[in-house]
Amino acid sequence: MLPVQGQEYSLLMLSSIRKRRFLKRNTLYRKNIPSDMVLVITQGKGILCIDNQALPIKPNQIFYLVGRKPIEVMLESDFIEFYVLVIRRVTFSKTKGGWHCTNAATDPSLFQTSKLQLKQGKQHLERIEQLYEDSQSKSVKDPSIQLQFQSLIHVMPGEVPEPIELEDASKGIDQSITYMYKHFNHKIKLETLSDIAGLTPTSYSRSFKKSKKMSPVEYLNQIRIDASKELLQHDDPSIKDISAAVGFGNEFYFSRMFKNSFGISPTMYMKRKQLKVATASCFRFQDCLRDLGVGNSYELNGYQHLELGVEENKRQIEIQLTELRKYEPELIIADYRHLPMYNQLKLIAPTVMMDFSMDWRAYYGRIAELVGREKEAQQTFSQLDLRVKYTRDALMDTIGLQSVSVIRLYSEKIRVHGMIDHPLSHLLYTELGLKPGSCVPLNERTKEYAVEIIPSFDTDFLLIDKRLTSQEEANLYNSMLKGTSWDAMKAVQNNQVRVISNWISMSWAPSGQNQILDDLLQWHA
Repeated sequence: MLPVQGQEYSLLMLSSIRKRRFLKRNTLYRKNIPSDMVLVITQGKGILCIDNQALPIKPNQIFYLVGRKPIEVMLESDFIEFYVLVIRRVTFSKTKGGWHCTNAATDPSLFQTSKLQLKQGKQHLERIEQLYEDSQSKSVKDPSIQLQFQSLIHVMPGEVPEPIELEDASKGIDQSITYMYKHFNHKIKLETLSDIAGLTPTSYSRSFKKSKKMSPVEYLNQIRIDASKELLQHDDPSIKDISAAVGFGNEFYFSRMFKNSFGISPTMYMKRKQLKVATASCFRFQDCLRDLGVGNSYELNGYQHLELGVEENKRQIEIQLTELRKYEPELIIADYRHLPMYNQLKLIAPTVMMDFSMDWRAYYGRIAELVGREKEAQQTFSQLDLRVKYTRDALMDTIGLQSVSVIRLYSEKIRVHGMIDHPLSHLLYTELGLKPGSCVPLNERTKEYAVEIIPSFDTDFLLIDKRLTSQEEANLYNSMLKGTSWDAMKAVQNNQVRVISNWISMSWAPSGQNQILDDLLQWHA
């Protein structure tokens, strides 16, 4: 309940709550806020411009935005994910005839556009996430949802909002970036940007590079290149005209910068939907292409199998390279593990080396852009989010708080899958909210044990990724079953050991993630 004004009582009501994920736009995003809202950033980074002031955006930030004010958003990451809580102000007044409710006008003395510096930020974020989850099965008009919202919003007026003030250098740099977005199609001098930032050109360049990990000129060129992508999708575009339209004075310089930034030339970008594509990947890039609707492709996998030896691995690679040449691709998409093969690959076709990431969505989104399937990727993310939510609710009813652990038989060791830094870990322990067993490393990707000293896993469910590609691995599995610690495991005693498919590899593509969800639902139906 907000402060009383005479015989009137003002109240903030939750009108709607939504979770959104936007891919990076080619230019700044302008929008007039129709009503008051709370904006909660969960992933991504960029700049939010309000009242000609630039605020940096990063995860775990909460903004209160007053309605009927324009905002501008500039993304610096490939995507941004956030919650939007739309708020309606109502006024209750008591008369002789009873209580009356009307929509209330905005009262700037109560809230103003600001970044909320909440004392218990993490707890607020968890409560907002829970509010969203509960709202999926109930209407926001449900009293329980409104009570949750009232409990959440009640603390905000009592906690002091952080003023929209930053360190002079950071504030000035973000202001100059806003200027870049608005005037990128004109010639922009370094002196102009440094004046906006209130710094000398030398100090500005040094501070900018420290903050953004690139020079002002590189940042400006990236804005221009991103803007050119939309123009390149028009019918019969002219490279020369597009170069001029986005602020590059020379079409050849534009083409070179575009290729350096995006990996392919502007001409190839224009026909990217029709390209004959191949992949060189250990991370299911071919499955990603298939999921995006690119049916025919060839995949070279340069994974080094320890049991094959150096010479045999080389021979297998040469065989695959020969097949790749026969396929005659127009574009090759390769992961970081194939960087040593880059010179060989680029002799076959233009090759794009993907930056290292343990986020499968980052790979998938980048591949989608390279082949002109951005909309399909966005649809995939939305559909998969719904499936994850359904599976999470179903598993909560069947598994509840029982723990789950994943192990992989690897060479002469047992590898325990951890809670971080892998798509499978993120799916099981973050998105599905499963509880890890006692031996699951909390802050490591994996942890290995010799089979002779494998500890007893205190876990309710033990999932074994058992790819018996060699007799050595088969013997390892048999040795594990004979160990004294095996029979002592809770999962073994309760007959809750499951041999799984290659989930660790499958989790790098949407189809694999869906198959993992299907397997989990089938086991615990």
